[in-house]
Amino acid sequence: MDKSTLKWLVLAAIAVCGMLGWRVATQASKDGKKDAVVERPEPRFGVVTAILYSEDSPSVVIEARTFRKGDVIHDVKVLDIKSDKVQFDKQGEQWEQGVQESAKPGWWKRSKSKDSSL
Repeated sequence: MDKSTLKWLVLAAIAVCGMLGWRVATQASKDGKKDAVVERPEPRFGVVTAILYSEDSPSVVIEARTFRKGDVIHDVKVLDIKSDKVQFDKQGEQWEQGVQESAKPGWWKRSKSKDSSL
């Protein structure tokens, strides 16, 4: 593999890490060479990290996991995935959220118990 190809692969890897919210830094090792260090942050509750959009199979990354239309996370259903936002539903309350937006209040809405007589 030539240096140009390797350079582009490294840049692509750094871009993907950035999309996922990972931080890439360099630090000097004991032998004086610089080592790349990737730090993965804790997932933020209910935040859309990335939208992987295609007409036939869009998906969304939330809390470092990938979801598709119809999937459920924390009792929140993914209703639709657009190129710039995701539509959610929890107990009939619907909202839209873009990439890196703070989680909407619907994420914290308590689920109704299956037996309300208790």
